[in-house]
Amino acid sequence: MIYVEKSAVNTGTVKLLDKKGIDYKIVDSDEEFEDKKSNIFVTYSRGTFLRPCPATKIYRCCNYHVFDIMEGCPFDCTYCILQSYLNHEYIKVFADTDSIERELLELNEKGRYRVGTGELSDSLALDNIFEFSGLFIPIVNKLENIQFEFKTKSSNTSNLLNLNPKNIVISFSVNTDFISKTEEHKAGDMDKRLNAAKILAEYGYKIGFHFDPIVIYDNCHKDYDNLIDKLFSSVDEQSVEFVSLSTFRCIPSLIDRIREKFDRSILTKYDYIKGLDGKLRYFKPERIDILNFVYKALRKNWRKAFIYFCMEHSTIWDKIIGYDPGERDIFENGFPWRK
Repeated sequence: MIYVEKSAVNTGTVKLLDKKGIDYKIVDSDEEFEDKKSNIFVTYSRGTFLRPCPATKIYRCCNYHVFDIMEGCPFDCTYCILQSYLNHEYIKVFADTDSIERELLELNEKGRYRVGTGELSDSLALDNIFEFSGLFIPIVNKLENIQFEFKTKSSNTSNLLNLNPKNIVISFSVNTDFISKTEEHKAGDMDKRLNAAKILAEYGYKIGFHFDPIVIYDNCHKDYDNLIDKLFSSVDEQSVEFVSLSTFRCIPSLIDRIREKFDRSILTKYDYIKGLDGKLRYFKPERIDILNFVYKALRKNWRKAFIYFCMEHSTIWDKIIGYDPGERDIFENGFPWRK
């Protein structure tokens, strides 16, 4: 059910709901409905949308920026940090979109940046309702210094086939069939995601893939190898803008939440160490082993694609690739968009 706060009634977002004939209920606050994933709360923004992606100097991070126009996700992945980060289960949609163009224009004047949604929500899971792709893409494609990424686990991509792919990357979070089926509840079927990636690549979009989180379990090497073969069959390397790799990590409270909510999750079956950033991670030799395996498997066919490790220590880079990408600004210069 969609609930609309009174302050948001006259926004373009709500007018779109009216135009499409989508039912909603007007409320004074989020206290008037049940806090659950199936509810959507359209409200007025708390301030600016744009911010640098959270990072730490201890692990290597790029200079990505995020646009938080939604909070919450209809999917229910066991490992999702939003379970601990947000104080609500419902999906919050910020309806006052007038400042989006101004914020992007200001960033465009400062230099060359990669920006995207998908940090606090799935970029496309609700695009059939709110059509934020149709809002962002025409703005971005008027700018020379912004590359915009829509990150998703869905195959809800039909709106994109009516838009200009010029400065846009559509990236898909990918995982093995086992993890997709047992840990990514309600998310899009993996084969459907890859078919969507294929269609979008043929249309002209640049495609990204995020192996995040890579999960260690019995036979995981074989399963990730099979997944990578599917990627090779779906998308030509020329359409691949980047591939990110990172193993499962989380704040300690999230493991407690997973045990409480998903007691059969494979993530509860391992012992972890506390990393330098306070997050729980696999033991370093295990991380190196699986990251090295996935990296080399990708390099079998994609010899030129930009592959990077997200929030991994410089020693991981040195061990697997043989160099340290440096901190944010230096790291960022390695992306194809910056060249």
